[in-house]
Amino acid sequence: MVFHNKSENILLLFPEYLQHFWMDMKYHEKELFLFEEMKRGKEYAFEFFFNYYYPGLCVYAQKIISLQEEEARDIVQDIFVKFWKNRQELNIQFSIRSYLFIAVKNKCFDLLRKKNRSIRTQEITVQNDNSDESFETYVFAELEALFNNSLSKLPDRCREIFELSRLHGLKNREIAETLNLSEKTVENQITKALHILRVELKDYLPLLALFEFFHFLR
Repeated sequence: MVFHNKSENILLLFPEYLQHFWMDMKYHEKELFLFEEMKRGKEYAFEFFFNYYYPGLCVYAQKIISLQEEEARDIVQDIFVKFWKNRQELNIQFSIRSYLFIAVKNKCFDLLRKKNRSIRTQEITVQNDNSDESFETYVFAELEALFNNSLSKLPDRCREIFELSRLHGLKNREIAETLNLSEKTVENQITKALHILRVELKDYLPLLALFEFFHFLR
């Protein structure tokens, strides 16, 4: 099995017949469909999971649990090797994302214990709770705190416009009318905000991309 971690269009990995109806499927349906394909030995399905999750999982292991970069890469690689080798014995009915994050978390804790390193207090509170909901809530809360901290650094007017656009769903025209500004000014301020946030959060972007709430940062 050869790993390819490229920024290519993941859809190109799929058989032609799947490309026709892929965009109409819900995300949860896509994951479970691909998981069943992977269990049948379809490498394109495994390639999808690897390309999509590998960068974010490495960031999680390195930035959230505080491993060294090489340690993080080794752990995530090992998780994916086992994910492929043990695919037929796995029974994942809900979230591939949660399964992979929890697998990485547990592997990281094993390494930290062996090295007698301290585990962050926040992590200890969830290390024995491997339910999908609690763990995803924890990871999202960590990312939300990082995002809010970066958001607070934007200039006041820039932040106000960005929040109205990306967090409240207003159109540029509606924001312009509300704040008595030109649509061009609104557009420029949103562009400025996105640039600042992407720079501030550059080390976390692969992880943020795995959560739909942060889709505007992709």
